[in-house]
Amino acid sequence: MTDALILINEKQAAARLGLSTDYLYRLRTSGPRRRSSKDMPLPPGPAFLRIGRRVAYRPADLDKWLDDMSSGFARTSRRRGRPTKVKQAQHQKVEG
Repeated sequence: MTDALILINEKQAAARLGLSTDYLYRLRTSGPRRRSSKDMPLPPGPAFLRIGRRVAYRPADLDKWLDDMSSGFARTSRRRGRPTKVKQAQHQKVEG
């Protein structure tokens, strides 16, 4: 049996990703909530299959989603608020 034929349920997928089942449900129904820029949009949640009322995931799809999140979709730290005195001095030198 290959990895593509194996299906896991929502609880198993959440455990594999280290997420809650509620968060997987939110990703499935409304997408990611974190803001994204036009240059780097956030990917939707992992691909899933609906078999009747049951939701199932392929392990390969979960791994692909994790790879997508880690390559280019990771949060970049931005400093917010007032600039430091060093940044203010550099900005004044450029302008003046």
